[in-house]
Amino acid sequence: MAITALDGDVTRQPAEAAKGYAKIRYRGAPAYVEFVVFGGDLYVSQDDGRWIDYGPAANFYDVASILSPDTGLAEMLTEFIDPEVEGRETIDLGTDEVHTVRISGQVSARAAKKIVPQLQATKRTSCTVWIQETGDHHLVALKLASGADESVVITFSNWNAPVNVGKPRV
Repeated sequence: MAITALDGDVTRQPAEAAKGYAKIRYRGAPAYVEFVVFGGDLYVSQDDGRWIDYGPAANFYDVASILSPDTGLAEMLTEFIDPEVEGRETIDLGTDEVHTVRISGQVSARAAKKIVPQLQATKRTSCTVWIQETGDHHLVALKLASGADESVVITFSNWNAPVNVGKPRV
């Protein structure tokens, strides 16, 4: 079950949890699913509204772990190698435009795989981040590229907005 696109809300309060929608590759074909990560487990539902418990989210992709200070974005950014400011850019988040500073560098393969395991990075990975220029200097976007063809862009918004995630009925 390879994830090819994901749109979700993530929280660490009161515990790590996430909910949203994903485009996956299932048996060679694209499929759209709703997902919930609750209590460390991944739940998935397709069109029929029936939820399936896939067990530990870490066996697939634990989207909630991206906020973990020990294994998520915070750790990856502290290990940024040779960061260099490339310029300023405005990022369109759909409802807002955010003025950012674009910084490029590299991260270790280990750090890249914690954020996007599907990249299967085996060496230092190119990384570009877009940081909000004013205010709280939030991370607005992140691009990891482990090769010429393989890259993932993650966009962030609605920082500190409350997210309510409940355990689905299985």
